Amino acid sequence: MADRVRVAHARKRRGAKRPAKRKRTRGLRVFGLSLLAALILGFLAKRVMVPSVVHYLAYRPPDQPQANAPAASEATGGDNDSENLTPDDRRQLDEIIKRKAK
Repeated sequence: MADRVRVAHARKRRGAKRPAKRKRTRGLRVFGLSLLAALILGFLAKRVMVPSVVHYLAYRPPDQPQANAPAASEATGGDNDSENLTPDDRRQLDEIIKRKAK
């Protein structure tokens, strides 16, 4: 008997139109596209913009040139004679390098 009730109910609904379903796909599409765009922009920012900003911050020259630059070089060792070798020192250094190379 329960089967007949179900069949009769189905026959009654056959002629009636079902109400249209609300479309949620448009909202999901917009949300999905905005999420995809955010992911792409985040990737580009990480791979392109961040290294250039870090390089700029790490290797940029000082904002103001130092006014007492000669005084700073005197405090660190004067004329820095250790870099300017005399011909005799250079000859001795070359001899040491040749000995170590053998």
